[in-house]
Amino acid sequence: MTDPCPMTIRLFEGGVILSQLMRIANVAANMGAMAIALEISTLQVMIGPFANALVAIGLALVVSRGRQPIARWFLSVIIALDVIGIGGIPVVATMIGMPFAIVSALAILLMLAAGVLMWLPASSAWLKQSKAD
Repeated sequence: MTDPCPMTIRLFEGGVILSQLMRIANVAANMGAMAIALEISTLQVMIGPFANALVAIGLALVVSRGRQPIARWFLSVIIALDVIGIGGIPVVATMIGMPFAIVSALAILLMLAAGVLMWLPASSAWLKQSKAD
């Protein structure tokens, strides 16, 4: 019988999901301004956050439910790219607005916190244990 999932993994999973839902809601609330700024349709504006959520949540579930440690590396790359994206927050604040930029930054920081949780010793130990135990 496998041991129960540690709190670090549960918080990691919830953090990734909440971060992605925040992004989708933030873009949905500001999609008109984004469409104008990017000169694309509102439907095209929503493709990015949904695609990002699909990949990030999918990888998080592979880590937390599938217990596949290799997925942490792929998700870590996505998180690193997000962190690099924080540099663009001032531009986003100018183009779309300060509320959008603040929520975007919070979503990125939440994703970073989830990434840290997935690498904590309790998470690593749990992922290294055999699923058959």
